[in-house]
Amino acid sequence: MATRSAAVVIERACKYYGSQDKPDYKPVLTHLDMTVERGTIYGLLGPSGCGKTTLLSCIVGRRKLNSGSVWVLGGKPGERGSGVPGPRVGYMPQDIALVGEFSVRDAVYYFGRIYGMKDDKLRERFAFLCELLELADEGRLIKSLSGGQQRRVSLAAALVHDPELLIMDEPTVGLDPMLREKIWEFLSELARRGKTVIITTHYIDETKQAHKIGLLRDGQLLAEESPEELMRKFDCDTLEEAFLKLALRQDHLPPRRQSALTMSPDVIPERSIAGSQYSSRETFNVITSSTDILTKDEKPKDCNSKSKARYKAVFIKSIQQFSRHPGGLIFSVLFPIIQVVAFFSAIGHDPRDLNIPLINDEAVFSPYGLNVCRNSSLQPIIRLEDEICEFDMISCWFIEEMEKKLLYPLPYNSTEEAINSVSRAKYYGAMHINRNFSEALAIRLRDSDANDDVIKDSNIEVWIDTSNFQISNFIKTQMMKAYKDFIKRTMIACGKNEGIAQLPIKFHKPIYGENDAQFQSFMAPGIMITIIFFLSAVVTSTLMISDRLEGVWERSAVAGVKPKEMLNVHIILQSGVILLQTIEMMGLAFLGYGLHSQGSLLTCGILLFLQGLCGMCYGFLLSIYCGSYTMSYFVATGSFYPMILLCGILWPLEGMSTALRYIALTLPFTIPSKSLRDITEKGYSIADPSVYHGFLVTLAWIVITLMLCLIRLKYKKM
Repeated sequence: MATRSAAVVIERACKYYGSQDKPDYKPVLTHLDMTVERGTIYGLLGPSGCGKTTLLSCIVGRRKLNSGSVWVLGGKPGERGSGVPGPRVGYMPQDIALVGEFSVRDAVYYFGRIYGMKDDKLRERFAFLCELLELADEGRLIKSLSGGQQRRVSLAAALVHDPELLIMDEPTVGLDPMLREKIWEFLSELARRGKTVIITTHYIDETKQAHKIGLLRDGQLLAEESPEELMRKFDCDTLEEAFLKLALRQDHLPPRRQSALTMSPDVIPERSIAGSQYSSRETFNVITSSTDILTKDEKPKDCNSKSKARYKAVFIKSIQQFSRHPGGLIFSVLFPIIQVVAFFSAIGHDPRDLNIPLINDEAVFSPYGLNVCRNSSLQPIIRLEDEICEFDMISCWFIEEMEKKLLYPLPYNSTEEAINSVSRAKYYGAMHINRNFSEALAIRLRDSDANDDVIKDSNIEVWIDTSNFQISNFIKTQMMKAYKDFIKRTMIACGKNEGIAQLPIKFHKPIYGENDAQFQSFMAPGIMITIIFFLSAVVTSTLMISDRLEGVWERSAVAGVKPKEMLNVHIILQSGVILLQTIEMMGLAFLGYGLHSQGSLLTCGILLFLQGLCGMCYGFLLSIYCGSYTMSYFVATGSFYPMILLCGILWPLEGMSTALRYIALTLPFTIPSKSLRDITEKGYSIADPSVYHGFLVTLAWIVITLMLCLIRLKYKKM
């Protein structure tokens, strides 16, 4: 059939980046026409940046033209059943585009599995390619090979399934001349067997072995002819001379005539125009309209098996890539443990070893001096007749209660000296007990009309450094608790109602939580969620960006792997890692550190697991929209701190402005953190709105981020 005489036909191709009326407009291909017959070797020559790689990307279906058409093996790239991208084409990009953690054998087998090759056929083909390309030992990792050795493995990966169309971008760079000659002999053999080869190279002389060459410059095909005919046409001895003459001619033509250069009869032989079967798009469309031709290698019944083969290949690749990266493995498994241990060990505990300078004038003027409180025979309260009590050195009881509250008084001789020690940041507070404290306190508790001197002498004066909010607040709280217990003890010893000297406010047993609630219990749910969210985001974005920057994703896509297949495999594997991380954190928190939960631990685990999936999807988003590791880390770090600050873990939402509060509620773990806290502290079930709202927010973030990822992947190649 007429359609089988050409493997690739490109008509009036135009590709540019940006918009023609904007500064970023950049034409890459300009009205380019190109024909590659089946069973030929086509050498595409041109300087760096002339559009060779872009043209190849259009041929394999990874980029779309702004205008014009591309026909490959009888169909349009990307059409259903065309096999391009897919098994009908073998593609070796300019970059190595192999996973560094692959062995030589793994790299070749990965692409063989994508194409659905059987294991016995793969072994046979791998042995042949090892001999042909003189590959390194099959067990060596790609990242340990030299550049030339890596290129050989990359070429083997393109050849493994013996494709109809072989496209290679600079395949012989860095190879020794003997091996280059051997490869060209093999390519000639492929052409004799009816295969088609398109090759770009910087070694212009070696393209003399090609059946046809195309000279590309500034996005225009200057000539398309056999090497011998081209040199004869320009009366040259080398292709470099012919290329130079064509470049000079292009530079001297006005811009409006440059697009017609390739159609000039004195450059392109007449038979290339008049004799072409593809002189018009209409003719080509009529010829290739047969459905049988378009789908001969892609029958519907084969779709499921080929999809399974691709899933298997990507799954094995991801397992090998992850397991051979010890840093990532340790990070994923041990980091949650380290984070949880660090949090429970360091956060939420009462401050320790707090010494408070104390000037106890009552003890100083006693017969025993400062050691009076250590006197075992001391009786601070003496009950007299008529229910009257006399106090003597009652300050010793207050000091005892302070020590029970982890505040340890240090004797000082003067108030100025004690305050000075606080101002020098040596201590966080200082106290003064007046000389007549016991006597004045007894009068104050007995008489309702005590004078100002009595009130003053019965007060305990305190100076605090409030620059450290947590510690100063702790000192205030503990002193109030110490006074409450002190006055209770005093009233009981005096035989009076303990409530007389207490504040007229009674706090009953808490509806939720405990009287002495720990800040640790409040923070723990949010901390666990943020750990698993950002850990998953970092791991996912790192792996995906690594694949993209190394070219593995792009090359896999040319081989036929679909974006959703790559995402699905990563979701499955990362879900297993997230499940392990969830179990680790819950085991440490609830069993190791005794974090209590009034509600279902299963509900807690499911919410944590979903938050991990949410973080994974956020990692997908970062990897797809960020062009490098640096940008990904910037965005991840830049989003991490606002989320932490606004999610209510460090400060309640009620302390924020109304507008900021609404923004905080849209973040991925603000509401889920509250939901997890309500499960652990209040015992709420998933049927409670406070809990299922957290699940809904998490699921909404998962769906939205995945949709954004798929949209970007769908249109990114355009």
